[in-house]
Amino acid sequence: METINKLSVSQLFITDGHKVELLRLMPKSAGFGVYLPHSVAEALHLGKNDHNLVCFIDDESNFTYLVLVKDSDLAEQLRPVILQKRQKAEALHRKIKEEIEAQQQAAEAAVLQV
Repeated sequence: METINKLSVSQLFITDGHKVELLRLMPKSAGFGVYLPHSVAEALHLGKNDHNLVCFIDDESNFTYLVLVKDSDLAEQLRPVILQKRQKAEALHRKIKEEIEAQQQAAEAAVLQV
């Protein structure tokens, strides 16, 4: 079993005071795509064919923790759950947008009546 050393951001990147991107999450139909810079992928010991990462985010404390796990089986099991949650969120977004548009139309109609 290989021991993985803990790394800090300063060990992954040499910066001159600029912001450093550790990863980028991009929404897809049944989850998220993840862009990882080459140095981060190397630090996590990920190969080119490692496509199924599971990301856990904990932001209930003073800090935000992000845990990435390479687990293809878990990622496949989570796909339908993620898709369902995403569809519900999109439906709620549409509903709120329609309500805001209706309120704006009602306000415009009230102004025209005065």
